[in-house]
Amino acid sequence: MAINLFSEFGPTNKSAWQQQVEQEIKRPVAELNRTTNTSPNELDPYYSHEEFNPENFFELNSCQKKDPGWLNMPEVVVNDPMLANDEIQKSLSGGAQAMLLHLQNNLTINDVSRLLHKVRLTDVPVFFKTPQNPSHLFELISKGSGYAMKGGIADDPVANWMNKGTSFDHSLKEKLSVCKATETMADFYPLMVESHVFHNAGATQQQELAFLVASFVSYLDKLTDNGISPSLALKSVFFSVSVGTDYMTEISKMRALRLLHKRITDAYGVNAAKPFIHASSSSFYYADTLPHTNMLRATSSAMSAVIGGCDALTVTPYDNLLRERTDFSARIARNVSSIIAHESYINQVSDPAAGSYFIEKKSNELAESAWQLFLDVERRGGIIASFENGFIQDEIDKSWHQKLEAMRNGSVMVGVNKYSNESPEIIALTKSEDHNETGIRVLPNRNLAKTWHLLHQ
Repeated sequence: MAINLFSEFGPTNKSAWQQQVEQEIKRPVAELNRTTNTSPNELDPYYSHEEFNPENFFELNSCQKKDPGWLNMPEVVVNDPMLANDEIQKSLSGGAQAMLLHLQNNLTINDVSRLLHKVRLTDVPVFFKTPQNPSHLFELISKGSGYAMKGGIADDPVANWMNKGTSFDHSLKEKLSVCKATETMADFYPLMVESHVFHNAGATQQQELAFLVASFVSYLDKLTDNGISPSLALKSVFFSVSVGTDYMTEISKMRALRLLHKRITDAYGVNAAKPFIHASSSSFYYADTLPHTNMLRATSSAMSAVIGGCDALTVTPYDNLLRERTDFSARIARNVSSIIAHESYINQVSDPAAGSYFIEKKSNELAESAWQLFLDVERRGGIIASFENGFIQDEIDKSWHQKLEAMRNGSVMVGVNKYSNESPEIIALTKSEDHNETGIRVLPNRNLAKTWHLLHQ
């Protein structure tokens, strides 16, 4: 016979709990989070089932990742193919499960042979970060690799245009042929849609999601207008996002992205598979002084990424701003993912954040606010038109200045505006607003710590 051990306790609503707390702390509950370390995302001290909306949460949870785990995918900068191959082998033997290769030069067939020596693309997913002609690159890497390659081409032509002003029309045409050539490859993605260009310019999480989705829709339209079926177009794309240090909000951002993806696929009438999402720890928040504090920032970002449900994770080395990465910093970055997997067992759970009242609520709020901004972008003619008329830049600039203002008003960045060195090493900063030779107002790569030092030196 079952015994209700807590039958003497009646249910308590949130209001009653808050009244009891206020009696004990002798001040309003709202003041519990009011400290000198102010944040643009204020949290309530307590969340309950009263925040739970069954209809909204069912929609959110139905589109989350169902398979546990993620790929530990460090980045290797490729100048010399043979030296890069040594680093690839070292990474794979040290816990890496996939590779992100940042190519500094166009590859030849001999370069590919040296670079991928002993690397089977049918077993190890390899993503090539390069503006090289995508159809030519695919032709080189697919020689002798069979029909089941894993990985992709980590190139977003529209993002490159926003960041550097380079034309994207020709690259898009080349992407079409690669999409058709990889139609039967379930785990190869010839087209990347990234949020890094928005994140590194200072965008909020809502803006990142909205502009990312707007870019995604722009690509889908271009692909389908050129004879690619909606299902193939959706299969050809993977997302690459930056993950910052606002721990809970970044978890929610990752989960909100999957909800937004489902809305888009539903609009195209395609029952698409879950999106492949690559997450990278943000260097936007890295400090150029006391760089070892960046290890903690990277770990926080990595935790947000994997709890939020990324499929692949790249952790940026802690000294990335100061010098060329060392073996030590690369190993530490790679080990962050391994430690989370092997010592926390988060990789054994498909959706670790499910059931958290706050994260569920925040995920829905982020998705909805991003969706409304996305619709605003669409009403303005889409992502291309909105960038050409300066709407994207203006919105991100506002957010960038709000981040600086938050630091002036008490938001703490350890090693930057609190507990910093007396004589910080100042590193040259990319201009906050720039135009390329064609007159396009591009999005800059910003860093919060560098800007703070330049403003207060």
